[in-house]
Amino acid sequence: FQLVMTESPSSTMAPPPPPPPPASQPFQKRQPSTSPSSNQCLATIVSYPQLLQHEESLATASSSTGSIGANAYDVMAWMSYLESVDDALDSLHDGLSSMESLSISNTAGASADARTISVDSAGRTLHISRVMAPGITHTPKSLGKEIGKLISVRIWVGERAVSLLPGSYKLWRFHLIFLGGLLEKKQSSGAAGESLGAVGKQFQKECHRLRISSYLLSVNVALDEV
Repeated sequence: FQLVMTESPSSTMAPPPPPPPPASQPFQKRQPSTSPSSNQCLATIVSYPQLLQHEESLATASSSTGSIGANAYDVMAWMSYLESVDDALDSLHDGLSSMESLSISNTAGASADARTISVDSAGRTLHISRVMAPGITHTPKSLGKEIGKLISVRIWVGERAVSLLPGSYKLWRFHLIFLGGLLEKKQSSGAAGESLGAVGKQFQKECHRLRISSYLLSVNVALDEV
């Protein structure tokens, strides 16, 4: 009698392969999101033809590939863009000052409410009067809001410039000097009736909101005055 040992087939067979992964959805490229503040700045830029030309020259070359135009890495292109925004702001400030001076120096027989001032700013013509009427685009109050929109555009364009070209001293200096001057004006305008400590806290709050260190602003403003 001879005993023969045999192994069962289950012990020699390899384990079954794992089940295939579930079919995935076809890959879709995620479109870059735009923040509400960016949309507001773009809406303001569109209303100024000269600023729109700068924006279009820096726009993406191909929305499908997400590549950036060559001008986006040109320091002088950004400098020209920022200077155009500054010129537009200066024009609006001059128009607002002229309207305020008209109300102060009102002569007999001529109503200040009926006077109109035309301002050319970055290819856009604004007609300013104290009373809205056909052909009038802005009142002094709405012109102040328009200046605020352009200030937001100036900050937004400056942030984009230094984010794309972080090694550019010219862009950083130009951007920081503007922020320093802007915060300095806000500080002086809110100083009436407030203690120095409260003004300092407000200044620090604005610096934090703009994501920039206050000591950098003070250093750049000081260098600019030397």
